[in-house]
This record gives sequence, structure tokens and C-alpha cells, in this order.
Amino acid sequence: MKKTYLLLYCCLIGLTVNGQQNCSIYTDSLCNLACKLRNLSSSFAQGSRSSQEYLDSAARLCPDMADAWREISVPYLKRGDFVTWRKYLDRAVALQPARTLDVRGWCRFKFLRDYEGALEDLKRFDSLTHFASRHTGDGTYSLNVVMALCERELGNYDNAALYFSKGIDSIFYTKGKDFIGLFDFLHRAVLKLRQQDYSGALSDLHQQDKLCRNYVETSYYKGIAYRSLGKRKLAEQHFEKAARLYKEGFHMSDVYCEMLDAVYPSDVEEALAEMERQR
Repeated sequence: MKKTYLLLYCCLIGLTVNGQQNCSIYTDSLCNLACKLRNLSSSFAQGSRSSQEYLDSAARLCPDMADAWREISVPYLKRGDFVTWRKYLDRAVALQPARTLDVRGWCRFKFLRDYEGALEDLKRFDSLTHFASRHTGDGTYSLNVVMALCERELGNYDNAALYFSKGIDSIFYTKGKDFIGLFDFLHRAVLKLRQQDYSGALSDLHQQDKLCRNYVETSYYKGIAYRSLGKRKLAEQHFEKAARLYKEGFHMSDVYCEMLDAVYPSDVEEALAEMERQR
């Protein structure tokens, strides 16, 4: 066994991987070797046999290396094998919760729509780190906005509003609009529509337009707000604009999942048909 590890170590000499973990932090020889194997896994396509074999070897050599278990899990998540993903990611969480609970919480929200589970993970992560990592792994959302969306979808509107305030207003006033997420105002506008705060929803949608102009969703939800306020002409104009923008390709989308609050042609067609029936 020792000869096998020595052979692996010799094969690694002289190889460098840019942007990888500094393996000198591991004083244990097997964990040091495991770190280098983990780094080398990125030389191959994620989820490929070679990449997974390097990661599997790293995890066997150093079972306490949370990063290896986490990275093993990722291809299973992307392929929809959520059972296997959880098996490996849960190992990483057990080893280093302060570095991995945010990942699990975000994925439970995005891929599984497990809002209660996501909240549980993110609240625990917050208690451990005070949101040292303030955004999701893909940079789309602040973790406070993720928690707001979870609370919103669970029907806890007051809690959702509180988290939205932390994730939007606090950031806006302390760091500026450049640090606001691409669709944060739109998501909060949907909350306000559900609360029948149509003027508040329009205020957020106007802010959304400043961040990201000409999106189907912004026009559609403006139409909903104006219709609810009895401003039929403005509502119809925005529904028609939404229909046009969809044909031009300006709408929310994600490679892996349906996005919350995304709007589809059938939604716009139904809104226009409703306007026609009310003439």
C-alpha cells in the first residue's frame, strides 16, 4: 500500500495546476497527496471518468477532506441523481458545515424546491459564519434573497419581506446598486403582488428595469399590477410588450432548472385573452 502511495506521489512531481488549493496546508502525507489528486481532477472534464477517479482516490486517501466529497457530488446533481448527490455532499457537510451548508441549502432551493430544508441549512450556516459567504455559488443571489424566496414560497410573507430587505435594501444603501442581484427586485415585486401591494410592486419593477431592461417578466408583472389598479390601457401595453420581448428572446432562463417567477408565452397569451374578455 505504501509503495502504491509513493508511486502516485512520484507521478505528481513537477505537475502544477493553476488556481488550485495550496496543498502545503496538509502536513499529513496521505492528505497532502490527496489534495494534489483533487487538484489534478480539474484537468479533466467535470464528471468524466478520469476526473471522478482522481476525486475518489483523494477521498479514499484522506476521508476527512470535505472538498473532495463535495466535488464528487456535483456531477450527480447536474445529472439529476439527487440521491447520490446527497450521499456525497452530506459527507462534506458533516466534515465542514461552515464551508458546505450554504452549498447544500442553495441546491435544495434551486434543484429540489425543498424550501424548508434550504432554510434550515442556510439558517444554520448563518449561525456558524454570519454569512461569511454572502452569495450562491453561481453568484446569482445573495443568501438573504434565497431565504426570502423560500419564505415566500412557504407563504411566510412577513419573513420573506424581512429577508428581502436584508438582501436588497441593506446592500443598496451600503454598497450600491451594482451589488444587487440581477432579478432581486423582480422577485420582491412578485411578493408584493401576492400581498396586493400593487404600487409597491410597480416601484420594485421600475428598479428592476434600471438593472436589466426589456425582460418579459418585468413587463408581464407590470401588466398584472396595472390591471389590478384598474389601469387597463397600461396593462395591455405591457402584456403586448411582454409578448414581443419573448419572441426576441429576452426572458429568464437557467441551464438546469425552471426559474422562480419565470414567465412563458402561455402566461402572456392568457393575460391578453383576459383583457380581451373584459372589453
